[in-house]
Amino acid sequence: MIKKISLVSIAILIGLTTFNCKDKKETLTKAEQKTPVKRALHEYGNLTITVDPSFKNLAQSLANTYVTDYPDVKISIKEEIEEKAIKDFYEGKIPLLMVSKPLTKAQQQHLYDLTTTKYIDSKIALDATIFITSVDNPINAITKQEIKDNLYKQNPSTTFVYDHPNSANFNTLNEKLKLNVDAVSKVTAMGTAEKVIDYVQLNKKAIGIIGLNVLSDKIDPKVEKYLEKVKILSILDDKGNEIKPTIPNLKYGVYPFYREIYILKNEVGFGIGAGFSRFAGSQRGQKIVTRESLQPYFIYKRDVQINQLQQPLQ
Repeated sequence: MIKKISLVSIAILIGLTTFNCKDKKETLTKAEQKTPVKRALHEYGNLTITVDPSFKNLAQSLANTYVTDYPDVKISIKEEIEEKAIKDFYEGKIPLLMVSKPLTKAQQQHLYDLTTTKYIDSKIALDATIFITSVDNPINAITKQEIKDNLYKQNPSTTFVYDHPNSANFNTLNEKLKLNVDAVSKVTAMGTAEKVIDYVQLNKKAIGIIGLNVLSDKIDPKVEKYLEKVKILSILDDKGNEIKPTIPNLKYGVYPFYREIYILKNEVGFGIGAGFSRFAGSQRGQKIVTRESLQPYFIYKRDVQINQLQQPLQ
């Protein structure tokens, strides 16, 4: 008898508890009934990465893999000439940038004054400015002196054409050759690397100036078609050696027009920009750099010494 009473009591107690919980749940607001799921900020949302056109292929390859890992992230690649992109960045207008140089101290201070955010730069790869010409042009190499003698002349013996003025290629060449370009200097630019390729194919003796990343991925069908039209010129050194923009020659600073690729970040907290930047420097990200036929910066960090080491040319 006592046992039966106990079972009945337990049943009543359970019923009352269930009723009270149900009643309490029904009185909760919809907002209270939803339990928020905390997610890391780099796992969802939208981001626009601004890149110098020379680095578009690399940026797109990295972005494609990142959004595979994080399907709720959408990344857009926006092309903008390096000088303008850097100005927009230190004016606080864009959060993430891929260019060939970091901010100067004055630019960093300007950005901080506007946003109170300390920007972070990360080197992720070594790239190069390269010189291309028609496959029908008999020359296979040029000297730095030939470039200096003709680059900004009014009546050059060889016509040089850029992809863009004030681009990463423009900055790299002027820095490496120690050239000051004034307002009267003649700068010929086509607008895109593709137009440079078309131009030098039609003008057989002209030489185009583009980024290595445009032609580095030789298994890309588009690049294969480009290389049917144009060839990459070597640079002749003082001893007559032909130096090609190969990975070993970038790695040891032998190719004279190498450059670093930087990601600049201006973001509060660890958002998509930080996640993308970290991914680009990770082993997987650096393997994508290798797949693009560029020199990874972090996988071989101990070996990357930009100090003109005398290594065998390849």
